[in-house]
Amino acid sequence: MLIVMDTFQTLEVCHLAPKSKVVAIHMEALDHATVSRVELGNFVRAHEVNEDQLIIPADGEVVLL
Repeated sequence: MLIVMDTFQTLEVCHLAPKSKVVAIHMEALDHATVSRVELGNFVRAHEVNEDQLIIPADGEVVLL
């Protein structure tokens, strides 16, 4: 059982809440990380998620919504 969302779960959240802002945090920071920032970005773009909906900040980046 995963304790963080994988690519498919992230995609599902974006599709179920299309007007939401989803912020992917703790990317590549956990020893059990299952997907990188690049992989997640490529996956959701391939599945037509709006880039304004899913935000994938870099380490230390501040996101103002």
